[in-house]
Amino acid sequence: MELDAKLISRDSLFHLSIEKFHILDKHVNVDGDIVFDSRDELELTTSLKLHVKDSTTLKLYANSNKDKLRYAIESDKSIKNLKHITELFDIDERVKYWVDDAIKLTSLEISSFYGWLEYKNLKDAYLNIYAKAVANDLIYTYDTKVAPIRTKSTNLEFKDGVLFIRPQNAYSYDFFLDKSWLKIDFTKQEEILSLYLLFSGSANKDLLQLLQRYEINLPFIQNRGAIDTNLTLDINLISTDVEAIGSFYAKEAQINYLDLDIDIYDANISINNTHVEVKDMSAKYEDIAYAHVDLDFSGKDSSGKLTFRFDSLEFKDNNLSLQTTQNPLLATYFISPQQDYLEIDKSSWKYNKESIKIDATNIAFDIKNLKAKVPPTKIELSEFASVVLSGDVFFKPKQLNLDVMVKKLNFFGLNLDNQMPKLKIIHDKDTTSISSKTALNFTLDKQIINLNNISVDISSEFVRFKNIALDYKDVLKSNISVEYDLKNEIGVVDMSDTTLKNSTFGEIFKNEKTTQLILQNRNSKIYLSSKEYKLDYIFSDNGWLLDLNSLEEIVKSSKILEKYALLDGSIRVEKRKNNENILFNLDLNYEHKFLVDENIPVEKYIVDGTYNTKNSEVALSINSVIDIKIKDSIDIKADNIGVDIHEIINIFSDENSTQESKKATLPIYVNATNSYIYLSQNRQAISQSINFKYVDDIFSAELKYKAGKATFLSKNNDFHLHGEKFNDEFMEKIFSLSKFKGGKMEFYISGQLDEYSGTVNIVDTTIQDYKILNNILAFVNTVPSLVTFSLPGYSKQGITTKNAYMNFKLKDDVYNISDIYLKSQEIEIVGLGEASIKENSINLDLNLKTQLGSSFSKIPLLGHILLGEESISTTLTVTGALDDPDVNTQLAKDIAIAPYNIIKRTLMIPLDLFKDNKDKE
Repeated sequence: MELDAKLISRDSLFHLSIEKFHILDKHVNVDGDIVFDSRDELELTTSLKLHVKDSTTLKLYANSNKDKLRYAIESDKSIKNLKHITELFDIDERVKYWVDDAIKLTSLEISSFYGWLEYKNLKDAYLNIYAKAVANDLIYTYDTKVAPIRTKSTNLEFKDGVLFIRPQNAYSYDFFLDKSWLKIDFTKQEEILSLYLLFSGSANKDLLQLLQRYEINLPFIQNRGAIDTNLTLDINLISTDVEAIGSFYAKEAQINYLDLDIDIYDANISINNTHVEVKDMSAKYEDIAYAHVDLDFSGKDSSGKLTFRFDSLEFKDNNLSLQTTQNPLLATYFISPQQDYLEIDKSSWKYNKESIKIDATNIAFDIKNLKAKVPPTKIELSEFASVVLSGDVFFKPKQLNLDVMVKKLNFFGLNLDNQMPKLKIIHDKDTTSISSKTALNFTLDKQIINLNNISVDISSEFVRFKNIALDYKDVLKSNISVEYDLKNEIGVVDMSDTTLKNSTFGEIFKNEKTTQLILQNRNSKIYLSSKEYKLDYIFSDNGWLLDLNSLEEIVKSSKILEKYALLDGSIRVEKRKNNENILFNLDLNYEHKFLVDENIPVEKYIVDGTYNTKNSEVALSINSVIDIKIKDSIDIKADNIGVDIHEIINIFSDENSTQESKKATLPIYVNATNSYIYLSQNRQAISQSINFKYVDDIFSAELKYKAGKATFLSKNNDFHLHGEKFNDEFMEKIFSLSKFKGGKMEFYISGQLDEYSGTVNIVDTTIQDYKILNNILAFVNTVPSLVTFSLPGYSKQGITTKNAYMNFKLKDDVYNISDIYLKSQEIEIVGLGEASIKENSINLDLNLKTQLGSSFSKIPLLGHILLGEESISTTLTVTGALDDPDVNTQLAKDIAIAPYNIIKRTLMIPLDLFKDNKDKE
């Protein structure tokens, strides 16, 4: 220490003039004056300059007496280093830290610094200090665990033991502090720092970090927008206890809560220490949710509740929306150290046009792991579904593990049949999987549909069904896989091992290979199509429609189409909602032309019909002339139509040749009016009524025309046919090469369909036109004009016949004729031979006899004439075409024929075996 001074005294005054006073350990030089008054008050007055480390100059003015010291400090220049000042003066350690260590600045400009102290109470000397200064480029660290306050200029004021710090243009955590300021109160037993946050900022991670430092936890983070902050933090700098009171206000902002970006409006957030309260905040999540929100949360014990009053909830992409009337949906999230849970009131929703009701539920929530545990909760979807859902929901990562118990399911006419099947729903990595260990049974039109091996994958882009086993009452079986593009609403359906059959028609379709269908969803309708089978299928709320536009390919996999030779045409099948009938239409070019219209076989067949799903009854119409009903029997009605008996035989022959036909066949009943049986070109068996019956493998039929009646019986490929009392109209139609006037016909035929014997007997008729007979007579007459019956007894009215019959046997389409007999007044013809309608051929030997003196005896015969005592005769051969044969003579010979009664008796024996006693009578 060095001193260069001069002391002057006068009376009771002492004046010390200091030229230089160097305090070496503090690097301080002092100069100035000290005046001491030794009178009663013992007063000391000083005026000194302190030069601190050659960087700071202070002017110290002081006046003291024996009790008190008053002082003032001035500085003409800014102070660059406060530490030099704190080292110079014996400042209280509590103040020293906040002046020396907590503050960093480039300079300090002191505008005022004065005070006083009492010697007997030096510990309170800081309370009597007043200082005012401006700190430039201030960095103020009021808490080492939070970011400091940075400012270009800060007003500092110390009075009454309190340090006031008012930053100008201040920032912390890169947000503008605006009117924020702070103070440190050293008058308390433990220093209290009061931080007044008055700014418009953002509740971002930095602000949340600041609040969390003082145990204030906001359950969200702000993405955008501004929050007006008015918050006071009173921080005990010794214990770090915090008292916080204030509020946040956001007119419009966005926060992130539970990983959801939520827009908020008119948000008033009040804070009272660790208690956070929000009242009636408006919130919106995208275009999905609109709600009013209340929050009551205690950070001290981590408990509270977050209440949502949803005014609207709408998931437009899924066509799902909340239905609110007068009261919004109430959902409350309860926060508790033991277990968070979400309480949701019962609610009503709209999915497309369907209503959904969800029961009230309490969902346990693990906020740490972002996991929710959903208790069994009932969900009802209009009239078509009711499920109970439970399981786990994970929010990070987004996962679901849910169990769904299906109580009711009814859609597109499908009704769940089995009791409470369980589905498993798992969502992971943007894909949702639905599976079931048990089969799902549905009823469709009271029939069971079984779905097994259920496995479905759903993402935002596609839906996949994996090899689901479909069994529709043993009618339709198939393994089905589907891949469906949700964006483009188109997909592919693969069907393998597909079988379609029913009890009425047997196997309709079977294909073990994979059939690919194109699936589309348009205008609330499902479309399925197959290029391979030229198939189109439409499914909607109003029913379904199936079009088989061509049978060419599908017949290869269809026994019933092949069995009935349905090879060329199209089929439409339709089922309408609330209609128990399935409608079908067939447009066919049928190879079995069994219908004949005006003697021309019909090629085009239009079949319209219905299948009753309730009682399995089939009703159909063929070309609007034949009506058929199938249930316990097959009932057929026809009117004014021709039926080709050969084609009918072919149809039944084809059916009987199949394995399927060996099963029990329904009884068949046929009733036809004003119809005819087509035998060949221009050959018809006309009728007024035909009744046909097929029961227990026995065919029986009855044909009536006026007085005529024919009966038919067949069993095990054997048949017997008997007809009698048929008139000339019937005979003309059945014999295409003839014309008759009057008379009656009787016939007996028996055997098998491809080999049978028979006889035909005609009495009391006039044969007006018959090709074979005409050719014979033309030959015998040798004059062409005789063909017109110009001779007596053989005129244009024909030849009057008392009796004519023929006995034959058919085999390989050839008629072997053992007996031909014709008896008239003029001539008697007997003969034998063979003929074929199929080949249009004939080969007969005929013997003609006439009585001497008859008109025929005058005919100049060519050939060999045998003259008897009472008759003359000749023998002819008839050969060539059946419809225009050649007639030639041969050596005369006798031809023996059997009498008709014997033939009749022989042929009638098998027929009598089928008749009961009443018929025999």
